[in-house]
Amino acid sequence: MHAPVSALKRLRRELVARLLPLVERGPARALAAEPGLERVRGPQVWTSARGEAPPQLIPLCRTDDQLDAVLESGARAVELDWMEMVGLSKATARARAAGVHVTLATVRVQTPGEEGFDRRVAALEPDAVLLRHWGAIMHFARREPAAREGLALHGDFSLNVTNSVTARHLLEGLGLDTITAAHDLDRAQLLALLERTPPARTTVVIHQHIPTFHTEHCVYAANLSRGRDVRSCGRPCDRHRVALRDHRHNEHPVIVDVGCRNTVFNARAQSAASLVPALVRAGVRRLRVEFVWERGEQAARVLAAYRRLLAGDISPAALLREVGTHEQFGVSLGTMRVLR
Repeated sequence: MHAPVSALKRLRRELVARLLPLVERGPARALAAEPGLERVRGPQVWTSARGEAPPQLIPLCRTDDQLDAVLESGARAVELDWMEMVGLSKATARARAAGVHVTLATVRVQTPGEEGFDRRVAALEPDAVLLRHWGAIMHFARREPAAREGLALHGDFSLNVTNSVTARHLLEGLGLDTITAAHDLDRAQLLALLERTPPARTTVVIHQHIPTFHTEHCVYAANLSRGRDVRSCGRPCDRHRVALRDHRHNEHPVIVDVGCRNTVFNARAQSAASLVPALVRAGVRRLRVEFVWERGEQAARVLAAYRRLLAGDISPAALLREVGTHEQFGVSLGTMRVLR
């Protein structure tokens, strides 16, 4: 069906003419003379974390090899992001047996009908949950007090905390214990956020492969099997690793989650090493180091380097040379094709 532009414009004018009187008869609204931002932000009620607990490196592991290295390094806390629940259960038991504080990550994308993922995470009885979507927040934050007791709730970067209003809603309104600063922030914006947000309850990711995008299309099933999903693919993701190669020959890891969705991570790890001293001075006490495909020995070397940085034994520039990464905080881009 085709309608001339003149008819569409006439329809728009008629709609505006009919709606305008209804708006004018509505409740009167007055604009305040002063800006409303401070009122929305509310009072700053937290105290500085300076002089309290020392900053803590929190490794996020995705493989048994990484977890072995983290446990051997003497880490006191670990976050686990596993691609299947059986392996996650075993990894949780191993970490708990080592006396380590265990945080389990939810999936990053979850659709209606998949709430069972949250229940399976809760059934493993972790010390904390890393919440990556708003549905998981509703599931865990609204549990009965008895079920919630002793369970810490940490918001991940995917909740997109870029300002103090969002942070306040998550921390005070929904009861999260901590939030993670969004990757959309640059250095100045991050430090500005920390001036208006409790720094001791704010996590900053200081080392990671940026997750560049998520997809329902399974690269593993499409290229390594004749099936289309977990019911017919034979789970090639259990036996193979797939990456996407871009025009510069960088190989970007593809990771499958428990819901069979794929996440593509940037090939190069990036570090916010030069930001660490400023973050510590600002009162940040939770500094996350995320691994993707790193071998155990590499994970151990990275953790050791950041510990030396926190102790003041090496400079940020020396850390970058030692771990072989580049300096960047925030997002990055790429164009890719399949690499088997």
